[in-house]
Amino acid sequence: MNNIIFRRPKEDESELINEFFELVIRDTFERNEISDLVETLEEEIKSKRKCLNEDFESMGMNRYFLIAMLDDRIVGTIEYGPSNELITDCTNGELKDLPEIGTVYVHPEYQRKGIGNLMLLNIFKKMNSKGIDEFCFDSGYKSAQAIWNNKFGKPQYHLVNYWGEGADLMVWRLNLKDLI
Repeated sequence: MNNIIFRRPKEDESELINEFFELVIRDTFERNEISDLVETLEEEIKSKRKCLNEDFESMGMNRYFLIAMLDDRIVGTIEYGPSNELITDCTNGELKDLPEIGTVYVHPEYQRKGIGNLMLLNIFKKMNSKGIDEFCFDSGYKSAQAIWNNKFGKPQYHLVNYWGEGADLMVWRLNLKDLI
């Protein structure tokens, strides 16, 4: 994995990146046994496309994306930007002014190889260079929650059965200085 390059996406790659989102999100829904939530899946894909467009429209000022490339293949994405409406609502507005890390996706064939950790490190460095001290993120996928709990500890907000029976929502608030 030493040949991975982390860089800003190019606008002419948007279709390729959107295909990547669809592939990873569909795989994630299947692995989390929620692929029957077709409307939710489609909304998630649409939301990620919107985030990418916000990055391009603001030239990385409103949302800031990085993509991980291995050879000529996208193997990961990550971004930060304003916290989403879900985080604002679930925290009664407490985290509304914190940036959120989102769209942390690793290609299914490359998961569990350290790419996610490298993406986080790269985005942490960028956020630090912008003077960002704290950030938040959320997760509703059981598979990801296990990783985040292991990496960052218990979330500050744990909304049991938020998405339905056994489908919780977790929200973390983290200090960047503790992580880099």
